[in-house]
Amino acid sequence: MPSQRRIFLTAAAALFLGGCAGLRPGYERPSLLLDSFRPIPSEGMAPRFAIGLRVVNPNPTPLPLRGVSYGVEFEGHRVITGVAGNLETVPAYGESLIEVEAGVDLINGLRLFNHLLQDPQRDRLQYNLRARMDTGGLSRFLVIEESGELSLTSLQR
Repeated sequence: MPSQRRIFLTAAAALFLGGCAGLRPGYERPSLLLDSFRPIPSEGMAPRFAIGLRVVNPNPTPLPLRGVSYGVEFEGHRVITGVAGNLETVPAYGESLIEVEAGVDLINGLRLFNHLLQDPQRDRLQYNLRARMDTGGLSRFLVIEESGELSLTSLQR
């Protein structure tokens, strides 16, 4: 009997998961774009920034956002982190601008600076941006990641 029960539960779980996947056919992952970056007053040594993020929803249903956490790594060092809550719903086939207050991790910032000093001829910087958005729905969290390189010579101009 226990093996029949196990087979039944496995089959039921497979049907349930398959049904959930079919609830959103043609669903496209929303995108997150950096819109603005400005310094804001801080209380302490670590600088703080207001980062404007544009959320683009390419789907026919609105995207409710309850909150977002955000982090940026440079050369594997998580330097910038931020969170925001009580966000508005992104309309169907629309976009919304959200602002995230972000702080700099001084220790990882110093590690990054030391890493860059070890190779003064470096002209590229690897980055990884990761945002986790709470949509409050059946598939509650939406994670968006983007990786790439920044040209250090173009930043000096």
